[in-house]
Formats: sequence, structure tokens, C-alpha cells
Amino acid sequence: MLILTPTSFSVTSATASGAALDWARSGNGQQLTEHGTCAAALLPADDDVVLVLPPHAVSWHRATLPRIANARLRAVLDGVLEEHLLSDSADLHFALEPGGRAGQTVWVAACHKAWLKAWLQVLEDAGRPVSRIVPSIWPHLASARHPSAATVHWAHHQAGRPWLASASALGVVCTPLQPGSAGAAALVLPTPGDTETPDGDTQWLAEPAAAAEAEQLLGQRFELVALPAWLLRCAQSEWNLAQFDLSLSSTARRGQRLRQTLRQWRSAPAWRPARWGLAALLVVQLVGLNTAAWQERRVLAAKQQALGQTLQRSFPQVTLVLDAPLQMRRELARLQQASGTLSHGDLEAMLGVLGQATDAPSTALSRIDFSNREGRFTVTPDNEDSLTALQQTLQRSGWQAQRQDTELTLRPANP
Repeated sequence: MLILTPTSFSVTSATASGAALDWARSGNGQQLTEHGTCAAALLPADDDVVLVLPPHAVSWHRATLPRIANARLRAVLDGVLEEHLLSDSADLHFALEPGGRAGQTVWVAACHKAWLKAWLQVLEDAGRPVSRIVPSIWPHLASARHPSAATVHWAHHQAGRPWLASASALGVVCTPLQPGSAGAAALVLPTPGDTETPDGDTQWLAEPAAAAEAEQLLGQRFELVALPAWLLRCAQSEWNLAQFDLSLSSTARRGQRLRQTLRQWRSAPAWRPARWGLAALLVVQLVGLNTAAWQERRVLAAKQQALGQTLQRSFPQVTLVLDAPLQMRRELARLQQASGTLSHGDLEAMLGVLGQATDAPSTALSRIDFSNREGRFTVTPDNEDSLTALQQTLQRSGWQAQRQDTELTLRPANP
């Protein structure tokens, strides 16, 4: 995942040659691997590019949407937000909060369309097409990572100047941090009629470059958060401002959601119990399969040993057991030959079974060839059906019967 944000949010900066971007990279969406600042053409390659919009580039508006079709929602936003906007709505790009839809009261993000499209085109030309657009701070930011926090203050540098961005349930406010600034103090000190927020419900975060100025001006200690870590925090949110005319195709959105879900499942701390549970289940299954296989091998070895013992008890002259069934068949064949008893492999047995299976008036044997427990008989039947019936009769009797034209090959079936 490649996360980046412009160092300047003016329209001319996007089209300027060598316009700089701050970027951070994460392989799993949870830990940073590298970061830096460079032009778009020098950015590292990545399949998942997330563009983070600076706080000054986005304004936030609370609006109740009428119940209309989603296809008409963008046109309706112009009328709903007309009284809240300082610019012409045709020059702005709108996006709804995650899960926001018609018929609800939602947060609507607005930003300068020309500026945003210019940066998207710059990244497209550089071979780094953007897959998701997220804000750097948004209402209820604290609830995404810190459910107990009601307000987040973030001191940061933008275009060389320190700023304080504050997010709460009431929206987002950006104020410059400079000596004598009354606006920054107003963000911190409660106004008459407001309910004071407990210290435990407020977070004070700052980039290292802006921390000293913010602490000196506001008299509040800030927790240091480097810009790359802040960018990663923004990319972990559910926000995506690529909506309406800037939205991706449905296939791309599904692929994006799938990659994000897999990344969170693979690396997010919240999924750690599920990962450990799956690993434990796999280990248990592996141990169980190995145990079952070991038991099956023991049973098979016991049966093979019993066969060998039976062979040696029946034929004491056999001292080495390699293939008990085969050796037992050979010893039985030798006993039959020694005693003159017919076996299935003898010609007499084959002629006997043929005599029982053939119909003498309609089928006759014209040629007999016998060798190595295999008999070849040339049959002269009255018709094809009688020869087929003879073959099926022999097979049902437990013989291997194969036919080629009028020649029938007969072998005793293996036990």
C-alpha cells in the first residue's frame, strides 16, 4: 500500500512540474516500511495507491438526504448544501460518509474538484493511479481508532506554516497556529453554553515539527505522531471520497474491498485472536490426521504380519515373506500339481467351464491353444449374440474372458 499526500493544496501546485508529495509505504497496512518526499514520477510502484487530502482541502457539512434514487443523489446535494457553500457547487466534489445513503442524516465532504482532478491526473500520468481517496481528518475521527476519545486535535505543518486541525462530533475546524491567534485558543477553551469535555476524552497529537509551537501557544502537552504514521492511520479508515463521477468501477471496488479485507485479516490486531484460532485449528487437524494415519499404518502392519504368520504356519518351508498372498498362491499351485488336483489354471478346468457355459448344438471349439495358465479358443458360433452371451457367462463365473473376433482368451481370475 502506497499512501501519499500533496505538500501543497493549491490548484497550481498540482500542475507544476515536479510537484512534491509526502508518501509512506506499508506492506500489510499496519506497519510502515519506508517513507519520503518526492515528485510523482519518482514515487515507488505499488498496486494500491491511497491519496490523503490535507485538512484545508476538505470542508464538512451535516445534511439530511431525501429518499431518492442513488443516481440522482449528486444533483440533489447541490440544492441541499447550497446555503452552506461559499463556492459554486458545480466546482466542488462531494462524498458521503461510509455507509451513508439517501434518507439519512450524514456527513458530506466537499473539496475543490479541479484541484483533486489535477492531482489524480498527475498520478495517473506517473503510472500511479489512485485506488482510494481519504481525508486526513474527519468528524468522529477519534472513534475509528480510539473509541473513548470525543475530540482529536492535530498540530501539523502545511505549506511551511503550523496549523491545528480539530475533529469532533460537531465537525472539523482548521486554525493557523501563530502568536496572538485567538482562533486556536477558541478551539480548546469551551464557549459559554458548551459542555466541557473531560481530559480523558480528548487527544492532543502533533507532528514533531509543529509540536513546540503548539505546546507554547496552547499550553498543552502534545503526543508526537510523525506524518508517515498519520498517513497510515488515515489509510486504515473506512473513508473513500472516490464517489459519484470519481468513483471506480464496481469490479475495481470489489477488488479494492477484498484486498483491504485480506490485509486487515492478515495483519490487523483486532483479527489476531481469529488468526491464532485458525492456526490452532490447522495444527489440531494436522496432528489428528497424522495420528489417524499412524493408527492406520499400525493396523495395516498388523494385518500384513498376520498374513505372513499364516503363510509360514501353513507352509513352513517358506522362510522369507515378501508378498504373502502371491507366495501362498504359488505354494497352493505346487501342492495341487504334486497331488494331481486340478486348479483353475489347468486346461482341464477351462474345458470344463467352457462345456458348462456353451450350448453344444450352436457353439463349437475349432482350435485350442494353451500356455502358462492361459487358454485361447477359436469358437464358431451360429451368431454374434451367442458368443457375447458365452463371454458374459464366463465372466459371471469368475473367469477373465476376452474376445477378439471369434477367438476367446480365458484366464483364471485373480483371487
